[in-house]
Amino acid sequence: MQMADCPSIKGKDGARVGRIDAFVQSLDKNFMVPVGGAIIAGFNDSFIQEISKMYPGRASASPSLDVLITLLSLGSNGYKKLLKERKEMFSYLSSQLEKLSECYNERLLYTPHNPISLAMTLKTLSEHRDRSVTQLGSMLFTRQVSGARVVPLGSVQAVSGHTFRGFMAHTNNYPCAYLNAAAAVGMKTQDVDLFVKRLDKCLKTVRKEQNKESNASAVENYNKTEDVDIEEMALKLDNVLLDTSQNSS
Repeated sequence: MQMADCPSIKGKDGARVGRIDAFVQSLDKNFMVPVGGAIIAGFNDSFIQEISKMYPGRASASPSLDVLITLLSLGSNGYKKLLKERKEMFSYLSSQLEKLSECYNERLLYTPHNPISLAMTLKTLSEHRDRSVTQLGSMLFTRQVSGARVVPLGSVQAVSGHTFRGFMAHTNNYPCAYLNAAAAVGMKTQDVDLFVKRLDKCLKTVRKEQNKESNASAVENYNKTEDVDIEEMALKLDNVLLDTSQNSS
């Protein structure tokens, strides 16, 4: 709903060539209210009615009340102003993420048809192992960065007997791990700056740990090689002494 061209317009195009029963729009992301509600829409009235009949009757009315109060407070012009600011924040977030990605030999993915979400590659992390990628995600979450998420490479997940390859990604065989971030309604410049600052610190920490592990591995390999060389020299010396002893006899 926070897009200039409502998702329902694009959804109709998708429904013509594939199958889209309904689409869910979170209230917290679209109207800045507490998490807990959503607007469900679709192209088949009877199907949406069937969903509405599943209402248990004992659920809280808080989400509906929160949206009502918010819309009455903002008004039509206030909400349109938020949508305009969100577009500006998307451009700012895009430029800041692009600068940061270049500092770490990564890149911002080119996604011209997505005016809300952005993605930054994590190739240099996934080259070592997926643990570094998931570690970055957990570090961001513990630092109150709850909107961004990391997508590991080639994750496989089974749900209700169905196997999903490339789980959480947009395709089965995406070529690299990536980090996803979105410019949602209500985001301010300082929010973007704080997010990029925390992401930068987390990336530095993960890279530092990777370098430590790489150095430790290199030292271990060197010690193993050195031990092998010493053993070979000792064996050669034993052979020389044995030959000398035999010649003397």
